[in-house]
Amino acid sequence: MRKILLFAAVSLTALACGRPQAIVERTDVYTHVGDVSLLVDAVEFTVANPASLRGLSAADFELSGNAAGGFIDAKTGQAPAEYAEDGLVLTRKGNKLRIDATPFNYTGMREGWTKQIPWELRSSVDSSLTATAATATQQHIAVLDDCITGSFTFAGLTREYMLHLPKDADGNVIPNVPLMVWQIGGGEYDKDLMTVATANRCLVSLATEGIPCAALVFAIANPNYSYSASLFPEKIELIDRNNALQMAFIDTLIADGKVDGTRLFCAGASSGGGCTMRFMMQFPDRFKAAIPCCPMDPIVPIHQVKEKYEGQFADDLVKAFQGNVYKWNGTDMVPTPMDTEAFMGLPMHFVHASSDQTCKIASSHAYIEARKRLGATQDRLRVYSDEDMAAYGLPVMLAHFSWVPLLDDYSEGSVMRWMIDQF
Repeated sequence: MRKILLFAAVSLTALACGRPQAIVERTDVYTHVGDVSLLVDAVEFTVANPASLRGLSAADFELSGNAAGGFIDAKTGQAPAEYAEDGLVLTRKGNKLRIDATPFNYTGMREGWTKQIPWELRSSVDSSLTATAATATQQHIAVLDDCITGSFTFAGLTREYMLHLPKDADGNVIPNVPLMVWQIGGGEYDKDLMTVATANRCLVSLATEGIPCAALVFAIANPNYSYSASLFPEKIELIDRNNALQMAFIDTLIADGKVDGTRLFCAGASSGGGCTMRFMMQFPDRFKAAIPCCPMDPIVPIHQVKEKYEGQFADDLVKAFQGNVYKWNGTDMVPTPMDTEAFMGLPMHFVHASSDQTCKIASSHAYIEARKRLGATQDRLRVYSDEDMAAYGLPVMLAHFSWVPLLDDYSEGSVMRWMIDQF
């Protein structure tokens, strides 16, 4: 009975103001991919009776459970608190009411490391104008909604992909653009395509900056290849088989005139950083540059292994970089001598956080040292400090997430700017 009376009171309030209660036909939530989560930008109500939207203002709405998407607040070191100012801006057009807000975490406000309080947008004058993530009619994701999805079969594998192709001001796909192919981390292995696409800003980073570059990511279904995977030939063969599939798909994009085959770039983080290294070992003559981020060790054991003597990891890599990779011969994946000279001529910009305990910075140092011994002269290393990571809402225990500052920073001298300068 109390709920009915409350509903009636709200309706009478609306009528007293000369505005009938809204009859909501649909609720759309507009989001974008943030550093570690989806962020809500706006909520749009579509109503059957436009008159119900007359006279509404930001003061008639309030948000709860809305907080930044990071794990910590860079200023307080604590979990992000609910915004003191919601930043609400109302726009009415016909029977649609759009409410923009300061971007907030789609899954709600963090309470500790695991619990989250769902967000809610509600009107103080009309209970019908209420929205949550659970009640939304449709969720929109900037950039990703415009991507192409599909599956591709090669070398006995079938993998799903998501592809962003930049468009001009008239909405036409721009031909023969550069391509960045992103290698996913172990946390995204064997997950659905949308989880892969929203785990970080790999697909949206360049597009958000307005840079005309294609971006590609594949959902890799094989299990995380784990530390010291190089001790297991079947795991390495599968990594190389996945890379062969991706290269074959890239060739179709080149043949169709969508991508410029002379401007191919590869980047990846964690397990994907290791896959980036394997990819470049297989096809060093096809790529213009690569960004291995906090790379794992699918080439020689490094992580969770104690160096027997100083420089052992680099020594092991020098040998591996003059060895074999698996390549598709039309029938099967077979060991094939890698093109060491081309591999050393390929510029690489390594990225690591100094306190990364998941994939310690020793791997990047060993990769760079080994390549230097074999003649590489263009390698670089960007190391993020604890302060750098905290500025992105990442505490020391999450120092592994160095792909966050990588994909966010386009300032002069940044790693992404280094890549763009080679377009």
